Amino acid sequence: MLRRRFLPLCLAAPAAAFQPPRLEPVPAEAPAPASRGSGPFAGRRWKLRYHHEDDKWAALLADFCAPSAERAIAALRLESESRERAAMIVTRDAGASWKEIPFSEKPLSLFSVNADHIWAVGEKSLWISAESGYAWRKAALPKTPRRYRPFQVHFLDALRGWAFGPGRAFYATSDGGASWKAVAEVQSLQLKDENTVWTSMAFLDSRHGLIAGFSDPRLNEEERPPGWMLPERAARRKLTPVTTIAGETKDGGASWKFSVTSAFGRVVRLRARGDTGLAIYHYSESFPFPSEVYRLDFRTGASRTVFRRREIWVHDALLLDDGGILLAAIQTVGAMRASPVPGKLRMLHSPDGVQWSEMAVDYRAEGHRAFLASPAPAVLWAATDAGCILSLA
Repeated sequence: MLRRRFLPLCLAAPAAAFQPPRLEPVPAEAPAPASRGSGPFAGRRWKLRYHHEDDKWAALLADFCAPSAERAIAALRLESESRERAAMIVTRDAGASWKEIPFSEKPLSLFSVNADHIWAVGEKSLWISAESGYAWRKAALPKTPRRYRPFQVHFLDALRGWAFGPGRAFYATSDGGASWKAVAEVQSLQLKDENTVWTSMAFLDSRHGLIAGFSDPRLNEEERPPGWMLPERAARRKLTPVTTIAGETKDGGASWKFSVTSAFGRVVRLRARGDTGLAIYHYSESFPFPSEVYRLDFRTGASRTVFRRREIWVHDALLLDDGGILLAAIQTVGAMRASPVPGKLRMLHSPDGVQWSEMAVDYRAEGHRAFLASPAPAVLWAATDAGCILSLA
């Protein structure tokens, strides 16, 4: 695929170029109610495998990954009235049992290539596990000012990877994180570091990859008090375009090319599988819907919206073996999306990106953010930041 097609495709932000947003849902029909009677997931439901229920400790699940069909890891931040601690929750038997492993610092994110190569990004350091998360050794993140310290990594194998987060710069390693070097081409971006965040990376194969993020002048102007305390003010806030950024490599990260465009949303998640991709955008409280999912066709250069709803906030997505799409979303609570009250986890499936149906989910699953993982065909995991972990049974 030609680069001139690939980058605009990945920058196919909704309501771009200062055009008014379209208000109708896409597609027009609401998702079909949860049913066990038809479709590829007939008779199956999302079953709760772990639920944090310790009254003495409040838990925030920072990230989740599944390095193999039997093994999964959740990074937890735990708080009591007087203490804070961190832990990894690990299973080796597909969720039948879990073990809590103490962790030395507050975890921010997880990434795995397989059960022998798992990385955890902490507030200060990078951590590596070759034992399915049961033991960790400390490594170093790129040397940056504290406010620009990376909070995510993405690896292709045990040696080649990238670290990214706030600021224009992101960093590459060819020795498994022992040393890091800033990607030089990023300096061509005429953006302010304090407004810029890299949010997601995806590879189509070992050579062809994409990194995406945004630059928003309001990034450091979070509402105080927060929007949910003054919903009328948040809803009236003027829509302001955001700069969406995409970087592409076609040689395994040896070189990168970047492109930018204006949009009303922030790109928060990329997924790629073969010649198809998904991009998830999030919006402000004054936007008619909280999120939008775009499907990208890397063969033809086409892109189209496949999902947006006023009451459903999509956080993660998967492209399935049969060409279908799986979404993990949170039901918005009341009029404000940033409510302190957790919302119900909603799982949605489409065979074609047009017709959508609900999947049956344990009623206890709720949160403010959702995660997905699929380490093997037909093995599907979901999690929420409220400490709920589920698999499709």
